[in-house]
Amino acid sequence: MLRSMRCLIESLGSLINDSLNEKEAILIFGTPRGGTTWVMEILETLPEYKSIFEPFHKDWFPEVQKLKINPYRPYVYFEDLNPALKEYLTKVFKGEIVSKSPRYRLTLENIYKRILAKKAVVKFVRANRLLPWIANNFNVKGMFFVIRHPCATIASQLETGIRGHFMPKNTPIPKEIVLSSISEIRELRDNEELINKIKTIKTQAEILAAIWSIDNYLPLYYQRKFEWYTLVYESLVANPEKEIESMFSYINEEVPEKVYSKIRKPSTTTHDPRYLGTTKQLIKWKKKLSERQVKNILKVVHWFGLDFYTEDPEPDYDALRKWIP
Repeated sequence: MLRSMRCLIESLGSLINDSLNEKEAILIFGTPRGGTTWVMEILETLPEYKSIFEPFHKDWFPEVQKLKINPYRPYVYFEDLNPALKEYLTKVFKGEIVSKSPRYRLTLENIYKRILAKKAVVKFVRANRLLPWIANNFNVKGMFFVIRHPCATIASQLETGIRGHFMPKNTPIPKEIVLSSISEIRELRDNEELINKIKTIKTQAEILAAIWSIDNYLPLYYQRKFEWYTLVYESLVANPEKEIESMFSYINEEVPEKVYSKIRKPSTTTHDPRYLGTTKQLIKWKKKLSERQVKNILKVVHWFGLDFYTEDPEPDYDALRKWIP
């Protein structure tokens, strides 16, 4: 019933506004359980903006199944042409493709805003590997790449079963998916030393760590070439006011007053909101993962050269600056 009502509201909005302003779109990229929904809800406080939630989810956006791309983590080399993908994302950014399962709190304020919205905040957890291609093919208002500690991300993925792969929650992801995806990625496929190491992994934590690493390696690899905003989740939790001012400055917008209530409010996908907005949020994973799991996750992540995350809750910001200017 609620889903049908949300779909009706989206359709009404499409009738009132022929299309959203593509060049004013704000895009958010990150990994599943990486904080992207929270960031989306912060940015959605901007006037005239509404969220578009996961346009690569094949059940919510069936049109994506017509594209010849990896359904789990699509990848296109940033200089390659892909007219079908470009056409699809153009329609998404314009709001011309409506989700079959819109995700937002059904309040009068949200209903009014979604009907009258003229711009979109688009959130992805499957498009990190497309980020360089999208940056090379679209001129939008802003792009945010959200990175979160791999141990925190993977602890949440193991607990919730939400991993961004279309398979039952309790079904392990096979190692072959990792090896197959590396063989597709031009920036990694010739790294024989890395591939041989990946062949040795066995546990689900290690496999998720390899997926996390690929998802974050490509955006960081191209960080200096393109001008997206890399948002460190831990920094947003520990220094929210400073980080939010920087985020909105990047898109040349004043910080809406409503943003500050979002800092302390759990997102619609938060499973355990007890520590939201406190630094305790950054150490929950230490109780959820064993010492062996932590060591294995960091071992795999460091194989990719992403050594700025350690057993500390926050990254080594000096080491991270080797990737981020």
